[in-house]
Amino acid sequence: MTDDGDQISFDFEADKISDHYIVTESNALIESRTNLDLYEERLIYILASRINPDDTHFQSCFFKVKDIADKLELTEKNFYKRIREIIQRLQRKTVVIEDKSTNSTIEAQWLSASRYFHGKGMIELEFSQMLGPYLLQLKNNFTNYKLWNVLYLKSFYSSKLYKLLKQYLPLGKRRFSTLKELKDKLEIEEGNYEKYSHLKNRVILTAQRELLEKTDIKFELEEIKNGNKIVGVVFHIFPNSKSPRLALNDAEYIDNEPITDLLGRFEINRKAASELVKEYGENQIRMNIKYVFEKQRNAEIGSVSGYIIKAIKENYAAMNPEYVPEDDKDRNTSIVELNKRIDAQVRFYDQCVKEKIHTKSEAERMQLQGIIDEINKVSDWRIRKKMRPLVENDITLPIGKKAFVFHS
Repeated sequence: MTDDGDQISFDFEADKISDHYIVTESNALIESRTNLDLYEERLIYILASRINPDDTHFQSCFFKVKDIADKLELTEKNFYKRIREIIQRLQRKTVVIEDKSTNSTIEAQWLSASRYFHGKGMIELEFSQMLGPYLLQLKNNFTNYKLWNVLYLKSFYSSKLYKLLKQYLPLGKRRFSTLKELKDKLEIEEGNYEKYSHLKNRVILTAQRELLEKTDIKFELEEIKNGNKIVGVVFHIFPNSKSPRLALNDAEYIDNEPITDLLGRFEINRKAASELVKEYGENQIRMNIKYVFEKQRNAEIGSVSGYIIKAIKENYAAMNPEYVPEDDKDRNTSIVELNKRIDAQVRFYDQCVKEKIHTKSEAERMQLQGIIDEINKVSDWRIRKKMRPLVENDITLPIGKKAFVFHS
């Protein structure tokens, strides 16, 4: 293998890396001990961002070494050797997942395999299939975020804390009753940051500055005291609308991404993409992709390919549609049925707390995620059937209205 990273043509194209791609992972994986360092973790994020919501198994991904080096912010001349060392370490690393749903502890390697194409400046990576339940086809108890939120953080602890807090954003806070619990979740080795002042100044406040400057969330810290001693902390979590990277919005991405690459992210191959461009033109394609993004703002990239093609062909963006009338008997679209299901979720999780199946905090988080999922499903169906979009006033219960805000 050469160190110059020269690119030699393949009969396939390298996978693209974009700040706008979405990482989706189960909350169980977020809570797990990853055993990664900062660069290994960044590489995992990049690989995870290539997963499409419709994937049923992991695909091999092929990356240009130069692209990886740029995203990992490696400045040394011999970056090819450095990346190979990172992958070799990663190949030996395992993640430990405590899976409550199956009452099991899983120890899995991160990668099933890696390959270096000597002299071609390319690498091939694939996730271990054991991680499938935590990265593929996720329906409940998951968190998603755009790649830029984690890729540029300078501290592993900042990155880990971002994910630990992001999943609790709908609740607005996360409590760690003991400092040991926090340190365990941040994967801080025993014996490090024994003094709270060191933990606060070197880890928590550093993360607070980084998240404010570089991510879509921010937090305020509340200290839990026993007398004069700090024994735990509460993070109050807020959306960070002032993050400079929010300027890299979907509209800008759609406007500037090469058209075949843009369509490729919706699993539209280059031949089909070329035919669409030839028949409908770039302007109509970009306009209708923006239209779909506005209608399905929370849908992961790649999950709406059929709808994208239909929108382009029928030019939805140029239409002023008359909405289809309400049908209260259609469970998929009915607002009445949606409110019944939200009410059922509330009663179910209230009972779970009473019977001590879940703690109040767990039940609130799961309940809110469940309601968001219900709203997303109904919203999706209403769009497909050309019914008017849901609005907040359609939802009757306060918790449902709160969920609707996060859905929107």
